[in-house]
Amino acid sequence: MWPRRDWLVTGERFALSLAIVRNRARSVGIALLVILLVGCGQPSLTSSPTASTGPSHAASPSPTPLFGFPVASGVTCRDLRSLGLERALLYASDQNQPDRRDVVLCDARDTARPRSLQALVGSSDQRFLGRDLIGYVALKGGGPSSPTDQFTSVVTTLNLTTGQTAELASSRGVALAAGWSADGSMVAYFTDSGGVHHFWLKRGGAAPVAFSTPAQVAGRGGSRDDMLLVAFSPDGQYVLVVDTFVYRLQLFRTSDGTMVYAAPSGGAGGLRTGAVWAHTGDRFYFRNNSGVYQWDASSGISSFIPGLSWSTPSLTTDDRLVAYALGTNTAPHVETRLMSSGATTAYAPWRDSPVFVAPTTLLAHEEAPCDNCMGIYNWTGKTLLVHTDTRAESDLGITGWLFGAFWPNN
Repeated sequence: MWPRRDWLVTGERFALSLAIVRNRARSVGIALLVILLVGCGQPSLTSSPTASTGPSHAASPSPTPLFGFPVASGVTCRDLRSLGLERALLYASDQNQPDRRDVVLCDARDTARPRSLQALVGSSDQRFLGRDLIGYVALKGGGPSSPTDQFTSVVTTLNLTTGQTAELASSRGVALAAGWSADGSMVAYFTDSGGVHHFWLKRGGAAPVAFSTPAQVAGRGGSRDDMLLVAFSPDGQYVLVVDTFVYRLQLFRTSDGTMVYAAPSGGAGGLRTGAVWAHTGDRFYFRNNSGVYQWDASSGISSFIPGLSWSTPSLTTDDRLVAYALGTNTAPHVETRLMSSGATTAYAPWRDSPVFVAPTTLLAHEEAPCDNCMGIYNWTGKTLLVHTDTRAESDLGITGWLFGAFWPNN
């Protein structure tokens, strides 16, 4: 999820977006789902009484009708129930087209009428905080050629039953990554303002506070290993930040902002990247050039899978299986691994950016060789449905659109 989408083409942000797409001219849709956020027990963020900000995971016996958002044209919604989903967001794959910058809501109860969510156009880091509530970061101010310090990033929610938005926090600069606790009580994000990255944590109705020292961005090219990520632990006690542009992978305690762990970066080990939280326990994984490591609240840091250089890892909700992409000089492919035994299964070549939407169901991008783009391969526009139990795959049928946030969350 794991997510990392740059729709606004401005001077500094465009340069950054080129660097974080793994050296290929492709939009990132599924990859934004790398932001794996799971619950904590804090009260919900406060806002106006017309716009609820706390998610509800309990199924409603009589779902509240969807607000009358306009029907979107030129897009067909997939049968979400076959994926075990109720709602999902789709994004036009080419956001530079002025007539196609929609963010489309697909609803399993009304697949014939995809809805256009205009409030989300140009935003980033969308996340279903509940069936009827989406959190996102809107960008205000600036212009097509403005530097990042002329923009303001606004943490916002959209209520799908009332159509109301609520602005919860704002910070100068362009938000590069944001993460929400699943109950909406906390949000963390970092912004770029004039080439300096600032890190913010908002708890409840309080104003955002800095939870890491600002970092100056040094000039360098992009890398396929780059990652921008903010993710909360399952119990909300910790927040993990990965910002490879300033060589940081850091873990903080949310109660007081204290840094708990900082991975070294650079040198022989390369970047610390490819991070993902487990769904149970306070445990996350990441990798460098030497392999995959595990951090656990009780035992600290340890080697987990030596020699593996995964990207875009995605875990099943029971943490039994992990899917990830392996890039090569000829063809990328997706692999799954049993976390208990290490047994692996490789899938067809030219597959990338896997995301679990169900215990045996993956979504992945189809890639192809590329002679006239920034890398050796490029997304074809197709999203594939892969069944890990049978290894069968099929076209999801949304060519030209990116599959984004979904509900229920993985």
